[in-house]
Amino acid sequence: MVKYNYIPRFGLNALTNKDSKIISILVNTPDFVERTPYERPFYGNIIGELESMLRKRGYYIMLFSSKNIPEIMKMTMGWNVDGIISISMPAKYYKQIGKQTGKPIVSIDMNEYDPAKIAGCFNVTSRDYEGGRHMMGYLLDQGIEKVVYLTNTKSGADYCWYLGASELYRERLGENAALEIHMLGRTYDERAMVYDEMRRLIGLRSALFFSTDFNAVEAIGYLQRRQISIPEDIFVAGFDDDIYARLCNPRLTSMSVDVSRKAELAVNMLMRLIDGEEVRESEPKIDAVIAERESVMKVEEGLDY
Repeated sequence: MVKYNYIPRFGLNALTNKDSKIISILVNTPDFVERTPYERPFYGNIIGELESMLRKRGYYIMLFSSKNIPEIMKMTMGWNVDGIISISMPAKYYKQIGKQTGKPIVSIDMNEYDPAKIAGCFNVTSRDYEGGRHMMGYLLDQGIEKVVYLTNTKSGADYCWYLGASELYRERLGENAALEIHMLGRTYDERAMVYDEMRRLIGLRSALFFSTDFNAVEAIGYLQRRQISIPEDIFVAGFDDDIYARLCNPRLTSMSVDVSRKAELAVNMLMRLIDGEEVRESEPKIDAVIAERESVMKVEEGLDY
């Protein structure tokens, strides 16, 4: 085979009952994404890590992404893959895909926040609830008196962060302190309207806590173009610690989750399932830690802010 540079017909194997050496990667494109999920660093990073790790194990990937989940399911059913990794997939469809294909399936960041719905699924995720509490505690420790949470969706990890942050907000500021939450639109113009509204918080020892670095950096740019200084006039924090957080000015304080570790856990779990091994830890979680940068600073007592 080596002498004659023989290349196996992976496409033919993928259409038969033979081992195809192909892993299907299914991306449930979030509704809030305007064009493609790959404009968000998380998806590019996680898919790149998965491809590299699977290739080292002798597998190729087949990638499907769509907002139309039944379309993803239909495409998956047409191929004989050895296993499936889903990203941001609701539990309902995860279970349907696993049942209909009969193939091992592992999820990354299942789009659920109710533990009961995730029960029985193999899901690699992060400690989102704890991460929300951690960031809120950090912001309040800086002397901030008002925090607003801005998000794209009230589901999945984004909402877990809100629940954790909201709980600590009440614990620290009193039962009547409700964490203000704002939904961000799908288009830039819709989001800009929300950013503009946040100008009312200037000078009030306030912070904007975004569920993604993408939106946090977008808001920083919007405010700076209107002569609003970050963090002197208002603090900004994000979640993801992606390339946007490190390139913007000032650099963004963010919650960091090891994407490479998520991919590694998902691949290891899938390989064990393919080999018929029992996997007892069905929902491993990665810690979220604060990446402290210049978009948040300590409020000095006695000084006007």
